[in-house]
Amino acid sequence: MAQESKPVLIALLLCLMIAKGNCVCLNCMNYRVEIRQVAGAPGMVGGENTRFTVTVTNRCCCEVRNVVVFAPGFRSAVPVDPKLFRDSPDGRTDYFLLGDGETIRTNGSVTFSYAWQHMFRMNVNGMTVFNCS
Repeated sequence: MAQESKPVLIALLLCLMIAKGNCVCLNCMNYRVEIRQVAGAPGMVGGENTRFTVTVTNRCCCEVRNVVVFAPGFRSAVPVDPKLFRDSPDGRTDYFLLGDGETIRTNGSVTFSYAWQHMFRMNVNGMTVFNCS
């Protein structure tokens, strides 16, 4: 039985060495792109609205692009730069394209701000993963 597992173990080790991380980086999932929101002082933007600064950071060992964020009910009392955060091109309600769909390198970030009476829940819904190292 122990002899039978040796070829599998050797193949796995070779895969790890040859791919230089691609096998290890298989867990490059949506949750590896973190969304952090920080609230500014309330009432600083048009009455009762609070300015929220959103930073989306790629913690994956691969580069990502075409990051789509699900943010149900999202609104802003101030304009949000559409190159940073805009309605998803496929027209789905509550889905937004981040960073104009451009590449976010490993540990890279995209930051934008919005203003509203409360913070909106945001989750990464999908992305294209490539260039793993």
